[in-house]
Amino acid sequence: MPTGGQPEEELKALLPASIAVRFEEMFPNVRNGRIKRRDRRRAEMLRKAEPVLQRALNPLEVVRFTTNGVRQLTWWLLTAGSMNPFANRTTLVLTDRRVLLIHTDSKQRPRLFANQLPLERIRSTSGRNSYVFIRSGREQLMFHGVQRSEARQLKGLLESTATKKGGWQNLCPHCFTATDDAPLSCAKCGEVFKSPKKAALRSLLFPGLGDLYLGYRKYAMLEIIGASLLWALFLSTLVPAVMAKGLDGLLVAGPLLALLALIHIGDALLTRAKAMTGLHSKDGALPT
Repeated sequence: MPTGGQPEEELKALLPASIAVRFEEMFPNVRNGRIKRRDRRRAEMLRKAEPVLQRALNPLEVVRFTTNGVRQLTWWLLTAGSMNPFANRTTLVLTDRRVLLIHTDSKQRPRLFANQLPLERIRSTSGRNSYVFIRSGREQLMFHGVQRSEARQLKGLLESTATKKGGWQNLCPHCFTATDDAPLSCAKCGEVFKSPKKAALRSLLFPGLGDLYLGYRKYAMLEIIGASLLWALFLSTLVPAVMAKGLDGLLVAGPLLALLALIHIGDALLTRAKAMTGLHSKDGALPT
């Protein structure tokens, strides 16, 4: 592999050969004679996403930029924001036609689902520090955990339009057909998807079960452990109170029971929102 005075050749050797890349936009600072760590990281990111990009991109589509971070909904910050990275690690790929979001695991390997936003649907972009906000005609995406230099570069590449129509589209994890809705199966290939309603009902029954159903195993186990501890605390409070004061003792454990009910309802709403962020296949996931 070329090294030293040939940084462009070295980076090109790291990039996946099957993906067309606009090199000058992806690596604008490489001409200074050395490769930065973040340049290597972006090249490796594309290589890991190659199985998805091979099937999702059109033959003449060109990649302009990529970075990774965490997809976030604004109101999630008030609830499970600190745990969100367990469930929503994402590789963002900007092409000459759209913004692609690829759900990944902790090693940036494609995992559960993918989304896209055609460039003509971008209404505005903004952000500061490591946050990037992309507003479409219907909703706003908050993408955070990005290096500041990459956030500035990405915002510089994204162009806004005056449109007020259209939003983010879900992609079938099997054939990558785009849809504005969240169907229970793909209209093109017949792939069956998991139901957001079923996921929410399972989390309402016990926090974490809905996330386990969707495939967020680590996130689900943290929720199940936390909810189990709260239920153990509730039962250890309720039994002595009832034995000591009879039915009046229920009032002692009442506030904790109300808290548990709110946690169950809140987790059901969060799980449903998570299920609606992409099409979760029943039979598989993204190609890796």
